Amino acid sequence: MGRPNEYAGNMRWGWQCPRCDADVSVTRDPDSETFTWACPSEDCPAVGFGFTSRRRARIALREYREAYQDVYR
Repeated sequence: MGRPNEYAGNMRWGWQCPRCDADVSVTRDPDSETFTWACPSEDCPAVGFGFTSRRRARIALREYREAYQDVYR
């Protein structure tokens, strides 16, 4: 995730949860001034937080999705 020119995808739209495929959006946490994403589904524990930018949060979400899908291949 440390590559600054890594493709982050379309920044206008939310991405899908790595675990349950629900639509996930990246939001800014006003208390910590970082970006976070959390699956909106009540029975899904997927969450990511503490990102310095919306772009980094999206890249991390994509990487989590790829890693999670590789576990069950």
